[in-house]
Amino acid sequence: MTQEIEPSENTMPKAPEDKPILPDGIGLSLEQAKALIAKDNGVVLSSDEPALMGITICNAYLIEVQKLHERHSKGLAKLMAEKTDAYVSGVNTAIAQLSESLSAASVEGIRKIFDDHAARLHAFKNTATWATAIIAVSALFNVAVFILRGLR
Repeated sequence: MTQEIEPSENTMPKAPEDKPILPDGIGLSLEQAKALIAKDNGVVLSSDEPALMGITICNAYLIEVQKLHERHSKGLAKLMAEKTDAYVSGVNTAIAQLSESLSAASVEGIRKIFDDHAARLHAFKNTATWATAIIAVSALFNVAVFILRGLR
């Protein structure tokens, strides 16, 4: 089952390394696990060692976790796409409403300014008409006075 190896310079446990123990990818093969245990602990495991069953179980667990991560990633991507689409359409609707209200406000503002200007122009026209009438009556009155004085 388990064999102890005599400690030598090659099999002596080393100080922990900065790199992770597990290689890239999911899990370790049994050969990789046996080599890692031999390297780090100085113990050679036989192929029928019950401790190796834990590696098989852990690898199966890691594969299932990876599947779950992929499923959640797809679900999250779908959810984010739906929420983003709804958010973008809401923003577009708000922009359209704001655009209409600003346009309406601008048109209303311009219309109000023109109406105010038209009212002032009309008042000026009325004032100018009255001033012209007064000037005309005054001129006629002055002519009549000069004619009457000239006749005397």
